[in-house]
Amino acid sequence: MSEPISKASSSFTDDIPFQALIENITDAVIFADIKGNVIYANHQARSTCGLDKSDLFDCSVFSLFPRSQVPNITQQFELAIKQEPGKTTEIRFGIDHAWFKLTIFPVAAGVVGFSFHDFSMKRRLQIISQSQRDAMRLALSGATLEDVLTVLVNAVEKVTDFQAVSGISLVSEDGLSLISAAAPSMPEETRRYFKNITIDDLTPLGKCCQTRDVVNIHINAQTDSSDFSLSTQALGLQSFWCRPILSAESRTVLGTFCLFHRERFTPLPDDIDVINALSKTAAIIIERNNENRARRVAESALLENIESFNKQRRLYETALSNTPDLLYIFDLEGHFTYANDALLQMWGLSWDEAIGKTCLELGYEPWHADMHMKEIRQVIETKQPIRSDVPFTGTHGRRIYDYIFVPVIGEDGNVEAIAGSTRDVTERKHAEEMAKRAESRRRLALEASHSFGIWDWDIKQNLFTADERLGELFNLSSDEAENGVAIEVPKQYIHPDDLAACEAAICESINNRTPFDEEYRILQKDGTVRWASFRGRVIYNSSGEPERFPGVGVDTTRERNAIDALQEADRRKDEFLATLAHELRNPLAPIRNALEILQSDDYSQNQKSEAFGRVERQVTQMIRLVDDLMDVSRITRGKIRIHRKPVNLCEILGTAIETIQPLIDEKQHTLLVEKVAEPVWVNGDLIRLSQIFSNIINNAAKYTLPGGNIEVCISTCDGKVTIAVKDNGEGIPADKLKSVFDMFTQVDGALERSQGGLGIGLTLVKKLTELHDGTVNVQSDGVDKGTSFIVTLPVLSKVPKLASKPEKAHDVVDATAEKLNVLIADDNQDAAITMGWILEAKGCQVQVVEDGPSALKAVASFTPDLVLLDIGMPGMNGYELCTALRKNRALADAVFVAQTGWGQPSHIQRSKEAGFDHHLVKPLDLSDLEPIVAEAWRAKRKQ
Repeated sequence: MSEPISKASSSFTDDIPFQALIENITDAVIFADIKGNVIYANHQARSTCGLDKSDLFDCSVFSLFPRSQVPNITQQFELAIKQEPGKTTEIRFGIDHAWFKLTIFPVAAGVVGFSFHDFSMKRRLQIISQSQRDAMRLALSGATLEDVLTVLVNAVEKVTDFQAVSGISLVSEDGLSLISAAAPSMPEETRRYFKNITIDDLTPLGKCCQTRDVVNIHINAQTDSSDFSLSTQALGLQSFWCRPILSAESRTVLGTFCLFHRERFTPLPDDIDVINALSKTAAIIIERNNENRARRVAESALLENIESFNKQRRLYETALSNTPDLLYIFDLEGHFTYANDALLQMWGLSWDEAIGKTCLELGYEPWHADMHMKEIRQVIETKQPIRSDVPFTGTHGRRIYDYIFVPVIGEDGNVEAIAGSTRDVTERKHAEEMAKRAESRRRLALEASHSFGIWDWDIKQNLFTADERLGELFNLSSDEAENGVAIEVPKQYIHPDDLAACEAAICESINNRTPFDEEYRILQKDGTVRWASFRGRVIYNSSGEPERFPGVGVDTTRERNAIDALQEADRRKDEFLATLAHELRNPLAPIRNALEILQSDDYSQNQKSEAFGRVERQVTQMIRLVDDLMDVSRITRGKIRIHRKPVNLCEILGTAIETIQPLIDEKQHTLLVEKVAEPVWVNGDLIRLSQIFSNIINNAAKYTLPGGNIEVCISTCDGKVTIAVKDNGEGIPADKLKSVFDMFTQVDGALERSQGGLGIGLTLVKKLTELHDGTVNVQSDGVDKGTSFIVTLPVLSKVPKLASKPEKAHDVVDATAEKLNVLIADDNQDAAITMGWILEAKGCQVQVVEDGPSALKAVASFTPDLVLLDIGMPGMNGYELCTALRKNRALADAVFVAQTGWGQPSHIQRSKEAGFDHHLVKPLDLSDLEPIVAEAWRAKRKQ
């Protein structure tokens, strides 16, 4: 039987065309005899089985297949021997364990053919594609991660023909361990080991994560992982292969994909490709699961935050909506972005009507809205709160609101909004105003009650208490006055001269039960002294012992000062009147003596001429006294007028000295005036400035003994000129230096000096100097050590051009010409008649009357060219007479002159209104009257 088979097989195996065909097809082909011995194998079969030609005829075809497949192969083989068709079987075959479709078919008698068609790639792709679709479908349907990964694990086991056990482990959230995620075929004992494996180099899985590389070991040969080896080897697992599952983007380790084999086995490249592809799918699914889990955690946290926020918002809304305060938020442009219910009610608006609008758009008054916008900008710029109060008219009427704007600072440090709070403080403001008024009334009452205060002395405990006003009087703090101090504390401030009398009065009140009524001085910490009046009464206990000593006190300093001032004013008034009487009587004696000389024939003509001179000097002195009094009155009432113009200082001093020269000559003083290199000009009134220095030099002459020295020194510095008048006279006591410029002040008794004066000259000096923007001071080293008066005045920066003085007009009356008619009306006939004599001597025809009616009667037959009217006549005064005479057309060209003792500006103004051309103050100075007479002559000549 064998030989024929051999012949049969040899017949086609040796056939060259057959061999060419079989050797070049892609399928593996093996021929076997009926015993199953291999009689032929083409190149693809030998390569797949790993056999050489020499080994071909020594093996059974059944030895090439896995033991598990031999029964099925034998059955198909027997069918082929019988020439019956078999079924195509899928089988893993060959040294690469590739997938083949096996077809066993009869070839010839005694010959069976085995055809192997390799479809490994297609099968792997089908497994990969199907498992990926199934895994993605499950993931999208919301299946658990374990179920999804189990699909991938099953696919790997299927690729290995279920000869291997596969599993996926994931890195824990803390990154420190591996947790089994899917291992459906792994025995429970082994899986427990894989539930939580520390990531380190002590286990194959941990080492895979650390090295980020494939780990392949044979378990029975493993020596450094005993626990792992024992737990797997006991289950018949011989080989282990593992690779890391890496994130597609960050390449971080997400877990491991491991493979256990029941034999000592290293995965084929095709199997590795399958695991790699499925690992990438696992990475996508794991990352998506992690993202979903993170999203769910975030969503859960967000929901919790939202719920917490909503809860807080409800709490805040409840609190903000039920507070009486008005709460709101502005954006950076001043628009309201929030307003609580109280504010909306005050506005009378709904949320939609108010939110998003500015104050101006909500109907605030323009000034109010503009003020808030400026405040908002200020808060943004300074990042500081601002607070104020403002009235506003809302649904509650006109109310006063206290508000504060606070910046809301963002994370970048800039202001992102302005929060505001407003409170109705109308009642509080009214209460504060009432409190202020009450306090004002209380203080006014205290002031009206002359600083009334209350005190109480606890005699037993020696504790003195007082109210605030009386405590201040005794230099006590508010705490000391309220809580009390020992009686010795206030006693130390009682004036030493009054202390003994005060203590005696206290003892008398305690011992004799008499009322206490004392007034004494209290020393103040600032050195001043205050007067106070105290009244009190001792209170005794049931045993008759003194217990308390309450009372009241009144600060009487003001009254005491007023009394002292009145007494001083009264004394100075009496002294002034005595001095005035003395100064007015002094000229009367020489005047009376001069009259005796003039009326007698016993005196020579020289003596009579001297008498005339003495009368003129005394009259001038009396006029000076009256003028000084009038000037002081005008200055005091602010009525004096200063006619300023550039004046040479030398001219001022010359005029002053000319006035005083007779007194200087009389007392034989030496007057030295310092010469200046260049003229010094000041802006002032020549007459008033001369009056200043004539008074000062007059004082120096009066209070210096005959033969004394008077020196006038002049110096300029920093735009000012200083004039110092020094004498070596009587001097001034130190305690009198501060009062020499006061009204009516005399250094010593006025009646003790023949050259006394009224005590108003230096007052006039000070007032006139100040009117010229200057200062005046006095210096003296004491009695008999002389005095210096220093006057300082501003100097003109620009020297004026000197103008030529106009020549004095000489109005000579022609003796042969017609006489000038003069009417004099004065109730003082002596003055009127003597003035008439003077005018007649100057070529005038004069008619004198003593009252207004007589003057009106006189003009009926006498037409005057010049009319001199006294103002203070009885019956019809001078103003009324002038008005009446002005109505007479015959007197239209006459010159009217008012002569009176009244020289105030108001009197001069009234004279003009009555029709007077001139106003002269008595006694008349002929130098003032002569120009008026000349004016009347010129008017007469024009007629």
